Amino acid sequence: MVSLLSMINSYLSYINLNVKIKNRIYTAMASVGDFYLLYVSYRFFVNGYWGRGLLFILAFLVIAYFAYLNILYYFTEDKKSQFDVSPWIEKTFHLEAKDPLTDAPKPNNAQAGFVQTNGIFQDTDFLPAEITFSETQKSNLAHVVEDLLAVDYLQLDYGGLGERQLFTQAKNGDKPLAMGAPLALPYFELAQDNQGQLKIWGGLNQMQRRDLGTVETVGLMPASEAMERYHLYLATVLLTGGPYRVAGRTSSVEKEAPFALESRVAYRQRGVHGVVKEAETQVAAEFKSEESRVEKVLQRADRELRRRR
Repeated sequence: MVSLLSMINSYLSYINLNVKIKNRIYTAMASVGDFYLLYVSYRFFVNGYWGRGLLFILAFLVIAYFAYLNILYYFTEDKKSQFDVSPWIEKTFHLEAKDPLTDAPKPNNAQAGFVQTNGIFQDTDFLPAEITFSETQKSNLAHVVEDLLAVDYLQLDYGGLGERQLFTQAKNGDKPLAMGAPLALPYFELAQDNQGQLKIWGGLNQMQRRDLGTVETVGLMPASEAMERYHLYLATVLLTGGPYRVAGRTSSVEKEAPFALESRVAYRQRGVHGVVKEAETQVAAEFKSEESRVEKVLQRADRELRRRR
């Protein structure tokens, strides 16, 4: 029995589950294993080993008590019991207990090696881009999603929300996404192909980039016109869409939906006007820096005069 529970525990370590589900499984395993202790104690009593039998009965009662508390916490709405001694222990020994659900470590998507944006854009105008997808590009995007799941950059676990929370959101008219919130691709770039179309390439990295979409419009202008008038820079590309939940009769129901992309494009005007605007911005920044430096000098001089007085 112990070997079986150990084997199940080792298998669970290879599965990526949210904290609540994993603790429910462990609670069920502990409850089953506890009744095995009761059986062992019974066999000791039958064979006349009363001392060992009493020790196993004591162990059974202790584990049963904590299993009872865990069942209340992980399987019921109340989550509390009048027989819970935890508050008394915390108060007596001045302990501060952590909630295993709210204080569990959250997955961090911004891992080393991943770049979430193409730099920091300041004092730059942005325009939304309309992206269309061919069948090939849809297939490429699906492959990128698989790659992101494989390296644990993307998790389709509804942000760790439980069924009750998902059902509540769905009843209120929301559509909780399996991916939680939109996620920036680790690598993306904007490139013009031989036909003059603006393509968004992206993936895990530059070596594994794929053609993911075609930019049709930038703001209200066709992409071809925007390229003639402006220098275009891809600021960020977000992965959106995917499976989501809707409200059923008694629980939420998962619906399938394709993944898509959203992007923001930074732009700067081409030609003389663009150069003039850039020069004006640079001069304004230098003037502001010089003004700040002069102000600091005056403040130091003022403090020095006051000190001498």
